[in-house]
Amino acid sequence: MAILAGSVFILLFGVITFLVVINYIRRKRKILLDIKVRESQFQQELLQAQLEMQDHTFRVVSQEIHDNVGQILSLAKVHLNIITFERKGHEELNTIKELVTNAISELRDLSNGYYADRLVEEGLLVAIRHQLTQLTKTGLFTTSFHSEMDNVAIDKSKTIFLYRMIQEVLNNAVKHSHANHISVDIFKKNKNVHIRVQDNGKGFSYKQTGFKAGIGLSSIYQRALMIGAKANINSIMGMGTRVNLIFKENNHD
Repeated sequence: MAILAGSVFILLFGVITFLVVINYIRRKRKILLDIKVRESQFQQELLQAQLEMQDHTFRVVSQEIHDNVGQILSLAKVHLNIITFERKGHEELNTIKELVTNAISELRDLSNGYYADRLVEEGLLVAIRHQLTQLTKTGLFTTSFHSEMDNVAIDKSKTIFLYRMIQEVLNNAVKHSHANHISVDIFKKNKNVHIRVQDNGKGFSYKQTGFKAGIGLSSIYQRALMIGAKANINSIMGMGTRVNLIFKENNHD
């Protein structure tokens, strides 16, 4: 009996120990999962705060451009109109007047381009075309734009996020790629919308010595995660970089 009782005790002790260990492992996994969820939420909140600050800064800067620099150029144009009228046929004055007029137009486009409400009103495709037009005007790039869609049906927040992501991709191409051609293709595949931005620059490799992904690349992935999209960045040394943003349109069913 003593042996039997001892065996039962050992068995019960083993079962209890096993259950305690299993419970400990489960609790540890739950704690680790909670930590990851909180970290993810914190990163999303931090990125959202950064985006709000960025938009606020853009609004302030664009308003300053419109109110101050734009006003100065407008006054200069008025004086040029007077001088041009007094000296009819003066070719150099007409050229200066034309340059000032173009500068005012560019500043107006620049200041207006930062407003999210205008972006949503005109649509994402118009905003992308505008960005490419600005690049072409520099004379440093040729660009191409092709879309199988007339518009992209997504809500305001996603539109702004996608626009900021595309801006970041184009900014990286301008600053780092040494490219002279940038293309944007928009199409639908397997019920998903694809926005593909590609350049013919020098490319890069995550494995190359000294390479470190900057804030720009990280923000593209983070923003995509926040709106339920995917960002695929593929680059080959000497063959350029291709960024593919994949997301679903609003459900109208």
